[in-house]
Amino acid sequence: MRKTILASHGHLAEGMKDAAKLITGSMADSIETYCLLPGNSPTDYAEKLETEIKNSPEIEYVIVTDLYGASVCTAMVPLTKYPNVRLFTGLNLAMVLNLLLSFCEPLTTLNIADIVQETKEGIKFIEFSNQIDQVENDF
Repeated sequence: MRKTILASHGHLAEGMKDAAKLITGSMADSIETYCLLPGNSPTDYAEKLETEIKNSPEIEYVIVTDLYGASVCTAMVPLTKYPNVRLFTGLNLAMVLNLLLSFCEPLTTLNIADIVQETKEGIKFIEFSNQIDQVENDF
């Protein structure tokens, strides 16, 4: 069993879950979100989550944060000491959809590398030119 947690500054995580739900329907219902808002501490959330992780070693926790090195990600890093925790950073919709649709089994080192690579491949810069024909041919 997997629990996916999207953690971000502001309401980005909630927006990602809403977008994923639009595309995948009820598959996104299992996603939990954490939104760092003024006055909140990501460390408090990480401590609460750590208690849950320790009490549920049979669950794979996949945490996806928005920015590498920022407070939300930094608060989650200590959780990686648990073998049932996977931490990604660089939250984007392609990554969330990939986790929901393509990798339903517990993640392996190879799966993790594939997720990161596929997410990178989705980042493109598009200019007006012959690219319009290429984009149309890709779909």
